[in-house]
Amino acid sequence: PIKHIKDYNVGELPDSLKEALRVFLIARCIRNLRGQSASHCSMLVNASRFTGIQGQLRNRLHEYLIEILDSLRVNASLGVDGLRDTQIAALKKSWMREYAELEFDWAAIQASILDTIAAAKVVEVNSRSNGLDYSESSTIGQTVIVVGGFSLSRGLTIEGLTVTWFLRNTMMYD
Repeated sequence: PIKHIKDYNVGELPDSLKEALRVFLIARCIRNLRGQSASHCSMLVNASRFTGIQGQLRNRLHEYLIEILDSLRVNASLGVDGLRDTQIAALKKSWMREYAELEFDWAAIQASILDTIAAAKVVEVNSRSNGLDYSESSTIGQTVIVVGGFSLSRGLTIEGLTVTWFLRNTMMYD
């Protein structure tokens, strides 16, 4: 909920956040297919000012990302039959809603998305943790889901920001 106590227990991720993560992962895949694999690609999640809640969100997002990766590892190579997997079917629905009009069909996305997002990571940025580091030199840009609160509202640069998911009240200085 928008209003919550600092001891709130984050159980299941909201459907809108799961959708935002799927849309982000597909966007990264499309960028790679367009030849932009050397650029960083990031998602921002800002849902609470409490660092404990941010840590829980980071953990739930990581778990959901692993579910998606596991489904892709096992079933993505099955082509049309891979759509029997609920995670792959959900990815395709997200692609249909957001990207179906673009130059890449679903078969191209399904064939390349695992390699594209296999190294994706979820990091927390706040007063007690800063897992965000773009300094790694590589020919492949990082794929990062950044979870935080006030620290993300204060001039921090998120490279290659592609998707933002906000769920919190802001103050005048945000």
